[in-house]
Amino acid sequence: MNFQSPQSQVVLSGHGLVKHYGPVVGLAGVDVAVRSGEALAVMGPSGNGKTTLLHVLAGILTPDQGEVWLGGERVDQLNDAGRTVLRRRRLGFVFQDNQLLAELPADENVALPLMVDGMSRREAVGRARTTLAQVGLAAEAGRRPGELSGGQAQRVAIARALVGEPQVVFADEPTGALDAATGSQVIDLLVGAATHRGAAVVVVTHDNAVAARCHRTLHIVDGRVSTPAAAGPAWTGVQQ
Repeated sequence: MNFQSPQSQVVLSGHGLVKHYGPVVGLAGVDVAVRSGEALAVMGPSGNGKTTLLHVLAGILTPDQGEVWLGGERVDQLNDAGRTVLRRRRLGFVFQDNQLLAELPADENVALPLMVDGMSRREAVGRARTTLAQVGLAAEAGRRPGELSGGQAQRVAIARALVGEPQVVFADEPTGALDAATGSQVIDLLVGAATHRGAAVVVVTHDNAVAARCHRTLHIVDGRVSTPAAAGPAWTGVQQ
């Protein structure tokens, strides 16, 4: 996959990221930067810091040391309320189990983040249906998650992540519960739809086929970046 915009700006970066869980080292000085329109795969053995890195970059966890920047804003210095607003308005999330609400139809699942942020139900559902159409699910807008296939449910989750026009979409093992063919379709859709909008994508995955569909791969081993495993053009930089 070719990176479509080599001149695009860094939208998300972390510098010198350190995170401990008691005596256990989660991150041991990680530097990372992702440009708008770029998809970055994060790989490595289980328990070596991949998900910790995702959570620190997304403002779910604060680092013990280091800086996280989203655009021109220092994320790690925000309080809990500020990080919550940032995640709701500027970030999107896709999880392995999709985390859809079983009692809501697809369009309301997608619209929910917008309504939580104060948008009227009518406008939010309208935007949700437009986004569902863009991921090929216009006809499924009224169906509940239990009436959808696994791949369709994950497409709904992608639509929910994209509906607020985020700057960055984080995906934690987004194809882990899907068969290989469906997983390939889902990751292609996620990367294509997000980067087409100019968003960055950060994907935590164990699957080499998923990583191959991203522009770069960052390997984390023992909480550190493992440079020999990098796939694609190496590039680092930190938002100042």
